[in-house]
Amino acid sequence: MKLFQTFAIIGISILAVSCGEPVAPIHEKIIEKLIPVEITEADLFSGNKIMSFLKNEEKQIKESNSLFLRGLDAFRNKKKLDSASIYFKESLLKEPTAQTYYELGNLYMSQKKFDDALLSYNMAEQLNYEPFSKILYNKACIFSLLEKEEQSAQYIEYAIQAGYSNFNHIRKDSDLANVRKTWQFEAALKKGLRGVANSENLFWLQFKKQFAHIPLPYDLVESKSYEQLRQEHETISYEYEKYIAEMRDEAFSREVGKIFYYHSIPYETEKYVALIYVIRDDFMHESYPMLYRIATFTHEGKLIDKRIISGQKNMDSPRMRASVERDGLRINTFEVEYEKDTDKHGYYDNPIINETKINATFLTISESGKLVVSENEDLADTQIEEVE
Repeated sequence: MKLFQTFAIIGISILAVSCGEPVAPIHEKIIEKLIPVEITEADLFSGNKIMSFLKNEEKQIKESNSLFLRGLDAFRNKKKLDSASIYFKESLLKEPTAQTYYELGNLYMSQKKFDDALLSYNMAEQLNYEPFSKILYNKACIFSLLEKEEQSAQYIEYAIQAGYSNFNHIRKDSDLANVRKTWQFEAALKKGLRGVANSENLFWLQFKKQFAHIPLPYDLVESKSYEQLRQEHETISYEYEKYIAEMRDEAFSREVGKIFYYHSIPYETEKYVALIYVIRDDFMHESYPMLYRIATFTHEGKLIDKRIISGQKNMDSPRMRASVERDGLRINTFEVEYEKDTDKHGYYDNPIINETKINATFLTISESGKLVVSENEDLADTQIEEVE
């Protein structure tokens, strides 16, 4: 089964006839045939997989809407939560929508399945559910119920900044009872109100919400081609260069040559949020290697730390691969052997025939958001990059 979209290019030659004999083609028409992505229930909370699925040409919107309405009736009117869950998931398998994910999150909230509710709200957020403030508020409620009061207060601040204005409800909602007992609650209200006119806070939230949430553990498999990368991930606009130091370096160079792609949010705690993004050199051949970086930020968008975790810096560099686990990232480094002598034949059209593992390490994130190599020897400078 194909897990990503590719293009099959078919050339059709139209021949002219002169004196009964064919001549050279007059023109060539290129037809792009999209290979559809398929999803299963196991993929419903894999943000990148869902975004790829939504690019399919064939849509099942009518069937999806019908199932959604049946699920909403079962949930809101008949209180048949198990049936509602089935309908919502079947609707998402036909055509994933922000509204369906949001209602599935509400259903999980009513069942006190808070981890599943967070996954659902994360997907609704990635699909641009409006009003965005409602998702942020519901997350504040979940974190309060989970007795993560500091994180709950942070999301109350986010929600107010994004436009949530029912302050009477905030002060009475039983879901927020835990966080209201802390000093962070009043501080969040004050900071949120100050931030209503603060476009910088909303700018950070808009940047952060473009990254897909991923269920862990997760193998960070490199895109095998530029076309696959382009189909699976959206590019990051250079207007967000304040969050990505490499973009600032590019912006001040003579020519901007690198393209950056959103990838995922593997971790988020009360102290930090971790983002993974992809870097590709656009001036190089399409087979030129890509780099995957993890970066940690405060909840205000200030960079804490960053590292290369997968890919190659150059064609002659070792190749890194990462597995994102619940307690950290397991990174293996390989020496690459090509079929032909690279000094004579170069790297292009030169297949890799062998990879020898030369290093392994385990990368953890400290409570403050710093990236720490906690197993085996440190990686060499060519394999892992410190924060700039």
